[in-house]
Amino acid sequence: MENVVVTGGSGLLGAEIVHLLIEEENVKPVVMDVNPDPKRLDDVKDKIEYVQGDVSDPELLNATFARFKPTKIFHLVTIPGNVCENDPVLATKVNVMGFINLMEAALKNGMPQVLYSSSGTTYGEDLEPGEMLHDKTLQRPASFYGINKVFNESAGRWYRRKHGLDYRGIHYPAIGGPGLRAEGVVTYVSAMIELPAKGEPYAIPVGEDIQLSLVYVEDAARALIHLGKAPKENIKTINYFINGVQNPLPTAGEMAEMVRNKIPGAKITFDVNPDWDKLLKSASHPVDDSSAVKEWGWKPKYDTFDKFIDAYLRDLKK
Repeated sequence: MENVVVTGGSGLLGAEIVHLLIEEENVKPVVMDVNPDPKRLDDVKDKIEYVQGDVSDPELLNATFARFKPTKIFHLVTIPGNVCENDPVLATKVNVMGFINLMEAALKNGMPQVLYSSSGTTYGEDLEPGEMLHDKTLQRPASFYGINKVFNESAGRWYRRKHGLDYRGIHYPAIGGPGLRAEGVVTYVSAMIELPAKGEPYAIPVGEDIQLSLVYVEDAARALIHLGKAPKENIKTINYFINGVQNPLPTAGEMAEMVRNKIPGAKITFDVNPDWDKLLKSASHPVDDSSAVKEWGWKPKYDTFDKFIDAYLRDLKK
């Protein structure tokens, strides 16, 4: 059984990838994370190797890669957006230098492939309202988180071109799924489902008109796994947009009403944080994922918010 490294594997996306790798891909995940108590992985702890520590530490990276000799690396570790805005030094250390350290360790240890979780926040400034984004849209991020991500995307291309390292990435839209851990700029989508489902009220911190590109966590995980399995000669775009919910893409107000219809008695209100609202208005645009569709056959399973809510409520019961 081959080994696969998942950095940040105890988080929402990471844990989903770990579970899918075990269930469907017949590989043994080596999870690297700073988290001392990875609750999301309790049910599979006997099926993984868990390496706790600072994933931006080059010595830890080299030791882990030399020991397990993974065939690919899913790099998901990141300092979240709200923290990046307040502590750019920490964000750069973990998000940027951690990425460079990982790429150097991958080269040193002969790791053939790195799959990277990037973000749609690599776009933002100088866009017209409602402008469709595609994989060749000029990247001018409005947030420090987006700045980190666009640097790593560009560095990944450089490592691919200069060193032949098979780097591939996805500009993810907002990812939603059960298990809220911290409040972030886009976690309102999950919170408006999860908290009312537990009988708790929730005040959405952005305006009712926000239209946020969105993907369910299972689709997000499956996308990065499928991207990694595509033939190398098919990979032309390298960093890809994907769509999740799209038929149609609802506003925050429409989402809240749909949740109220699914969860009788749900208490959902709006209490707008002006800074977050402004940031999302700059970053919330429809996206064209035709490159992902053409080059590696991307197709979401949960392509409406109605399906998204149903999957969320189903998985909350697990």
